[in-house]
Amino acid sequence: MNYRLYNALTNLAVAPAAAWVAAHPRHRPLLARFAPKTPRCPSPPFWVHACSVGELNTARPVIGALRDRFPDVPVVLTVSTTAAWRLASQDSAGAALAWFPIDQRGVVARFVDRLKPRALLLMETEIWPNVVRETERRGVPVVVANARLSDKHFARYRRYGDFFHGVFSRIAAVAAQHQTYAERFTALGVGSERVTITGNIKFDNVTMTIDSERLSALRSACGLGTHDPVIVFGSTRPGDEALAARCWNEWKDQFPGIRLVVAPRHLERLTEALAPFEEPVALRSALVAGNRSANERVLFVDTLGELVDFYALGTVAIVGGSFFPGVNGHNPLEPAALGVPTVFGPYMSNFIDPAEVLVAARGAVQVIDPQELARVVTALLRDPARREALASAARDAVEKNKGALARTMHVVDGVMLKCAQPA
Repeated sequence: MNYRLYNALTNLAVAPAAAWVAAHPRHRPLLARFAPKTPRCPSPPFWVHACSVGELNTARPVIGALRDRFPDVPVVLTVSTTAAWRLASQDSAGAALAWFPIDQRGVVARFVDRLKPRALLLMETEIWPNVVRETERRGVPVVVANARLSDKHFARYRRYGDFFHGVFSRIAAVAAQHQTYAERFTALGVGSERVTITGNIKFDNVTMTIDSERLSALRSACGLGTHDPVIVFGSTRPGDEALAARCWNEWKDQFPGIRLVVAPRHLERLTEALAPFEEPVALRSALVAGNRSANERVLFVDTLGELVDFYALGTVAIVGGSFFPGVNGHNPLEPAALGVPTVFGPYMSNFIDPAEVLVAARGAVQVIDPQELARVVTALLRDPARREALASAARDAVEKNKGALARTMHVVDGVMLKCAQPA
């Protein structure tokens, strides 16, 4: 593949893609990505891109650090999903908000020409050929911050090696989470002198305490007793809810008062996610609206932005997307940093560094077989001392691994200093 073929394919895809988005009301806001508006900025801004909710949470401290370090430089944040747009509209860390352009050359070129950024920071994995090429061609450095490349993405990029080598070679700097990711960026064409292992910003950004009054109000609103054991199964993906239902059938009779909280990662799957449960299930949105039943012991979180609060109420937290192939895990630091005993499955390559750190510190439990989940959680529920040891070790591990944000800003400083030097 070459750019001519890639651009021909993207040109052909634009019209049917726009028609599909327009035909689905839930996705209709994404039409803005086909001709995104650019915010008015008094001077060339930093452009920070966060694809979805996970990247947005990591981008916020980066935006804060940029604003502290370069107080006279505006920051523009772009996102790609409706969920991220809704959350960023509530809290963009002081950045102006815009939609990320689809990777069609004309759309990207018009966006970059209007925005006139002084640098582009891509959060984690968002390597789009035209975005990188059209930005770099205008003399704007492209930095990948908190960079990672999953097994799936790495294999996909290597499949079209010559084409993507031309894309990756245009990246000015990579601030990689982990040695494995650093080696992958180098293998794909980023010069080794431009790749720095900075660690994972999620260690810096993770919430470690939540206001007790807020948690008390949430507990009361959901009918959770002060001493009731609560299992929180967060960021569930296909297969996880069926696993949760099987485990629940073992727990509900063994532990009086036990409650199960399930938080699907994507709310459009809610009907599918509810299907494995044969008993009445409460919805968080219904509780917010004042509709409540005293009989429901399973609660589904069908609202945005509340998972961390629910984790904080947990006796044990289970991280979804990690028990079956294909997703490769979600962030285990969210519950672990709050001092909640945390369990995840064998597929954690998207969060390899946090998972390895927590397991090595004996601050989390990784189960190799999903069939072992019910037994492992049962043992934790019966062993308060083990839960306390896990919680303490996890919090210590998080504290010891902070500092990635400062190291990432050092990489940005170097890129901006190089850009300021005369050729």
